[in-house]
Amino acid sequence: MEMDDALKALSLARKHDASGNKDAALKWARKSVAIYRTEEAVTLVSRLETVGTQGSSLNDQPSTSTPMKETYTSIKTETTSSSSDNTKAEYTQTQIEIVRRVKRAGGDFYSVLQIEKTASDAEVKKSYKKLALQLHPDKNRAPGADEAFKLVSKAFTVLSDKDKRAAYDRFGGDPDSRFGASSATTSGHPFSGFGDGARMRPGMGAEIDPEDLFNMFFGGGMGRGGAAHARRAPGQRQGQNNQNSFWFQVLPILVLLAFSLLSYLPSLFTVQDPDFRWRPTTMHRAHRTTFQRGVSYYVDPVSFARHPYVTTTSSSRRGGSLQRKENSSPELLAFERRVEESWMKELYRQCEHAQDYKRRRLADAQGFFGFGADRAKIAKIQAEVYESCEQLQRLFHIRV
Repeated sequence: MEMDDALKALSLARKHDASGNKDAALKWARKSVAIYRTEEAVTLVSRLETVGTQGSSLNDQPSTSTPMKETYTSIKTETTSSSSDNTKAEYTQTQIEIVRRVKRAGGDFYSVLQIEKTASDAEVKKSYKKLALQLHPDKNRAPGADEAFKLVSKAFTVLSDKDKRAAYDRFGGDPDSRFGASSATTSGHPFSGFGDGARMRPGMGAEIDPEDLFNMFFGGGMGRGGAAHARRAPGQRQGQNNQNSFWFQVLPILVLLAFSLLSYLPSLFTVQDPDFRWRPTTMHRAHRTTFQRGVSYYVDPVSFARHPYVTTTSSSRRGGSLQRKENSSPELLAFERRVEESWMKELYRQCEHAQDYKRRRLADAQGFFGFGADRAKIAKIQAEVYESCEQLQRLFHIRV
């Protein structure tokens, strides 16, 4: 693996050398030497430091490029299967198969990452890390590897986000394309591996570049080869590289934490509604009725009496119940409207359930295309009246 990365660094150094960019050529040549010392890299560093670059002329390229290419090809050939017959390809059959499998999976993000639908967040991250290393353009030169790498990154950004994953499981397809980038939320992704509970709120996010996502996980550079270079760098330079890498990894966490704190600021200035129930309980024993429609509900008398909505209102207890006077605060009246809306939804749910049950029984009583129909039973079922449906029509003028 180190030899592989050293050869890639040397190849980049040669390109910059040919284009006349001495600083870049020297940087990559030294990096190649630091990762894995080769005679070609040492020679190139020496020439760049003493003579300079060879310029854009291709005729001046040192003759060592051919042996280096053969060395790189031979290393690649050793990792291929025995059926490759010593072909000088820059990718292996295994790499080709990985690319083909990912592209065949297409929009099935679970198949792309080779995980089950019940996979945990940790399993999603583990699978992404494995495939990202196998498909990164610096590691895999097989045709279509770049497209497969982007597909793996897309699958991770969707499945590592709680809300996007739920939307994907329900509707299929890309949630960002379906609902637009402004509605996308990123709960933890792609930084979920760096801190629990960090979230980006709706409207924050454009889609993250696959290369940036890879660098967030692996610290940038050339994967393990970059880490090896950092370990081999001498003295103060090594410490500086480690410090830069540390801040590069920590900065996204700090940014996300700041956004998370900002997202919670509105809740610090809002008051939650009092807790209530439709039926009395040990705690919720104080009966109340809404002002507009007279919907009954129950609250905890102690906590309700201390609620900001109530402390601004003149309230009194009568017979174990909290009764409102005409000077109720606007906040309390708005709360009771929300109570009525909740009751309307509950009635609608009950009525729908009752009507569905009624339809099934009518279908059974009507027989098969009218044969064997029980007329008396049909009439009895049709005459049934359901309290939830009656209340829904009486209180809210909704007929189901």
